[in-house]
Amino acid sequence: MNTRMARGAIMMKATVLITLILSLVAGVSSYSEAQSTASLLIKWNPNPEPDIARYIIYRSLDQNLDFTAIDSVSSGTTSYIDDGVTKGTRYYYRLVAKNSSGDRSPFSNPVSGLIIGQDADIAVKNLCRVTNIDSVSSGRYNIDWSTETQTIGFVQYDFNWPLDSLSAWDDDQYSLTHAVNISGLYPRKYYLRAVAFDNAKNMTVSSYDSLVWSGGALAPLTAPEVSIYPVPFNPGMNRALTLANLPEGGSIAIFNERGLNVWGGSVPGSPMLWNGTNWQGAPVASGVYLVVIKDARGSVVEKRSIMILN
Repeated sequence: MNTRMARGAIMMKATVLITLILSLVAGVSSYSEAQSTASLLIKWNPNPEPDIARYIIYRSLDQNLDFTAIDSVSSGTTSYIDDGVTKGTRYYYRLVAKNSSGDRSPFSNPVSGLIIGQDADIAVKNLCRVTNIDSVSSGRYNIDWSTETQTIGFVQYDFNWPLDSLSAWDDDQYSLTHAVNISGLYPRKYYLRAVAFDNAKNMTVSSYDSLVWSGGALAPLTAPEVSIYPVPFNPGMNRALTLANLPEGGSIAIFNERGLNVWGGSVPGSPMLWNGTNWQGAPVASGVYLVVIKDARGSVVEKRSIMILN
């Protein structure tokens, strides 16, 4: 770095956080395809300097070796999807902020993500794995999972792709063993996996496991299997979020992470389109949102988590 840049270098105060694994994006529809398709979502806090122009994303296969720039995003963006990752490989990421004069900040701290494949050997699977599945009552299960380092985390599950349902976080304390409860399941086969974070925000995702609730013959759902795409939804790149196979005469409500209802209404027909704006017509912020769908009687027939990137 030359003298001018050394004097004017901005300070990186943001911490890069991998907050969610998006292994199945729009177009993935089968279990076999799910095994080979993986993406990592990296999120970070905005740099507080007033003259930030871009963030540059760097990646490496070793936190102690050189990081290579893989992309950059504008200053108003605080997330990035790396959709070229291979299961079974741990990827490390760092971030650099650049101002309008071309000065660059120091690197952020590194953070990593690993998705364990179905064909991984036992040593790799032991890094994060589902260890036990117990039926508690009709449609309710206790899921035990473990990691080789102290972690917190949750379980993702669903009977179709992507795995949109999340258990409660097991985040009381960092631990090697975890237990969560999931309920409201239909009599059918479900896929699930554990998602773990250590205290440095490094993420490890277990390979897929499955459970079958055989509480009688597979009963038809009270509504068709709802289809929501593309996920993640980027209003700047996609014209609209499509919600299809909706219950006739039902309703939709979309809530943000604070539980505020940002959009929804009755179902005039299927599909419905949402452009990513709230009741006031303003774009909603990036983050995880909960879609709640009710039938004509007011009964909840679907809850689906979606990621919005602005």
